[in-house]
Amino acid sequence: MKIIHVVLGKANPDRMNGVNKVAYQLAKTQCELGYDVSVWGIANSVEHNYPERNFSTRLFMQQSNKLWLDAALEKEVRQLPEDAVVHLHGAFIPEFFHLSQKLHSQGIRYVYTPHGSLTAAAMQQSKLRKQVYFSLFEKKLIKNAKTVQLLGEQEYSYIDRLVEAPHKVLIPNGMDLDEIPALPEKSEREVPVFNFCGRLDTYHKGLDLMLTGFQFFLKKGHLARLELIGDGADRPALEQLTESLGIREHVIFHGARYGDEKYQLMAQGDLFLHTSRMEGFPMAVLEAAALGLPCLTSEPTNINSYIRKFDAGIPLAEHTPEHICEAMEKGLHFFKTKQLEQLGENARRMVSQAFDWRNICEELAGVYQA
Repeated sequence: MKIIHVVLGKANPDRMNGVNKVAYQLAKTQCELGYDVSVWGIANSVEHNYPERNFSTRLFMQQSNKLWLDAALEKEVRQLPEDAVVHLHGAFIPEFFHLSQKLHSQGIRYVYTPHGSLTAAAMQQSKLRKQVYFSLFEKKLIKNAKTVQLLGEQEYSYIDRLVEAPHKVLIPNGMDLDEIPALPEKSEREVPVFNFCGRLDTYHKGLDLMLTGFQFFLKKGHLARLELIGDGADRPALEQLTESLGIREHVIFHGARYGDEKYQLMAQGDLFLHTSRMEGFPMAVLEAAALGLPCLTSEPTNINSYIRKFDAGIPLAEHTPEHICEAMEKGLHFFKTKQLEQLGENARRMVSQAFDWRNICEELAGVYQA
């Protein structure tokens, strides 16, 4: 069986694109487990400008006319063996619709993972355009898929409102604990550090809710520092929001960081925040948990059931600035009573027991082979 992961991009782990990180980790781990695996990337250049990897990568040019695929990609599809399985990562991508049509006509099986694009909140963004596109293209792509992999419970439940999907499975993302570098001891301090890592997308990541909740927290006379690791088009607006909320001196924008530098910076926090309005299954939360950071997470992250099961942080009951403030106050109490350390140990145990990439890859292999 030949496994091919297809992404929009180059499956470069040193980017803020979570879908590309997941495809990279899946291909890397499946290769280590002995599977014949490769990645096909549809990108705006075919330069192989990414770190060395243990699996083969083919790059194809993204066409300006969305009605066409790169001729080289079409040729590769025609040459696929009958036992190949193609795994499409992402939704609302015209190239994937055309590719799925060609795969289906050849009798080549494909698995489809929308990575959180089919949650209720995600479907509200550009609502009319998405509804039209979904009806014309995405629905057919889903129906012809061998399996639809959903990463989180919210998307797993909601997809049935969009299309009948009896072939759906719920398999989350994973985390490789071997990625975590040796970390220095955290210095003692009187004020806790709350931190976030990810793309600075206000609506998607709920950063307006987070900053407003932090303002409420500070207005109550509490002290803490909020550090945001990452970048994005919304960074100037978010910096302006901190000014208008009067909290700028308590917030640090670090910009994008990658690899060990990112992990070292994340590890200096005391409580990791992820207050997203919509997600597939955020890699940043798994990375923070692997670092031994307890996590304050919203229900749309799809990880709250695990947080509760392992007592690995503070799951938000409701997604409002007021509730985020209350959760921050609870985090402050745990910081003062030194309970955050135990929650952090629980978070790392959660990753090792529930999110090991090897186990997830074997589960997916069963889906491919079924």
